[in-house]
Amino acid sequence: MTQRTGSGGSARQAAVTTLREWILEGRLLPGARLVQEQLAAGLGLSRIPVREALRTLEAEGLVVHQESGGFFVARIDVQTLENIQRVRELLEAEAVRQAGAAGRLGPELAEATRLIQEQLTADPLTDISRVAGLTRSLHFTLLGACENPIILRILGNLWDSTDAWRTIYYGFIFAVDAKHREIVFADHEKLIELIRAAETEKIIRLLDNMRSRGISAVEKAVAAHQARPQWQAQQVVRALQDQND
Repeated sequence: MTQRTGSGGSARQAAVTTLREWILEGRLLPGARLVQEQLAAGLGLSRIPVREALRTLEAEGLVVHQESGGFFVARIDVQTLENIQRVRELLEAEAVRQAGAAGRLGPELAEATRLIQEQLTADPLTDISRVAGLTRSLHFTLLGACENPIILRILGNLWDSTDAWRTIYYGFIFAVDAKHREIVFADHEKLIELIRAAETEKIIRLLDNMRSRGISAVEKAVAAHQARPQWQAQQVVRALQDQND
């Protein structure tokens, strides 16, 4: 085990950074109990910076504290996801319309998205986090064509805020359901062709459909992972073992 050294502040930040990564990458899933002594030993830190880190993550909404049970990774709130997706719907539609009005939709943009799609379909199950990153890159290649920094900054924050949900989706739905993957990839191909043809309103409608299907898939994923409490309980141990390998 590697002992982390440094001031209290740097130790706390190291714990915050590591635990945040584990949560957003899905190594610690919603509902997993976070035992301070266990985390401190695994991270090579005292309990104080770990406790401070958990309080920081609680303020960010990634961790919750229960008086009778300690700290837990925050559970999925599907209503919150639906609210976020509604805002995304509005902003992404505006981004596509601005890109279309500026003449930035067309063959060149379609080719850029196709290159990403080829990476996605080459080996989609080797690294789920890579798939999530490439999918995001495909969408933002399109959205970025609006060249509106305010819209893109807000959309980036909205996508960041749903990373934990996205990890559940890729782990429990995308990775195990071949038919679902086929539908996702088919939608990407439709999207590319609509970008090539500069069909602004059809692009928006397709994005809406993809978003709606994503919410339904997340609801299924939440039910799947919450039905495995013994599996949840093993997440901290596995993450700590990975850290120390």
